[in-house]
Amino acid sequence: MMLDIVRTIVAGLMIAAVGPSPPASAALQKSSPAEVLSGAAKRGKQLLAALRDYTYYSELTIQTVSQADTITGRYYRFSQILFDRDGNRLEKVLENTSTLPKDVYIGTTTANNLTRVYSFIITPETFNEYELNYVGRESVDELDTIVFDVKPKIKMPDPEKSQERYLRGRVWIDEQDLCVVKVAGEALPEQSGHRTPKFET
Repeated sequence: MMLDIVRTIVAGLMIAAVGPSPPASAALQKSSPAEVLSGAAKRGKQLLAALRDYTYYSELTIQTVSQADTITGRYYRFSQILFDRDGNRLEKVLENTSTLPKDVYIGTTTANNLTRVYSFIITPETFNEYELNYVGRESVDELDTIVFDVKPKIKMPDPEKSQERYLRGRVWIDEQDLCVVKVAGEALPEQSGHRTPKFET
């Protein structure tokens, strides 16, 4: 059974913090894969800075899809990302519902693991943790993207002791905005008894 994951972050103030897109004239010139990765890392650093400064809402939807390409169930979680009195970031779950088939269970651990890799953002630190290999160019929803295979190059932590999860899969980067617009793959390492399904945004 295939799982299709869709997640949307609503944060109006984030747009100003990230900054404007490159001018159209620059977008007409095809950048090299290395230039795209460098630009994406700069944009990602700005985005993470915005996420640290603002509260926002997070919406996670997981759908099970049959071989006939029909939706057979849905997991939905709506959360507010905010700060406690000590300034620590926390997630307040406002809604959590599931109509998934009986043979499919998405618990909090699985949902959190998917969220960590699903919202994959490239930053300068990414290059210390991941190996990114150029695949080619592809049109995604009328966007010109450059595609990279991604896999961790660091030793995986003990999944029973660490909440850190890493992406093994593929990312699509918009050549104009230099943002990751699509992610596919799986979260590593897997925790015993909490197998995380492969996903595509």
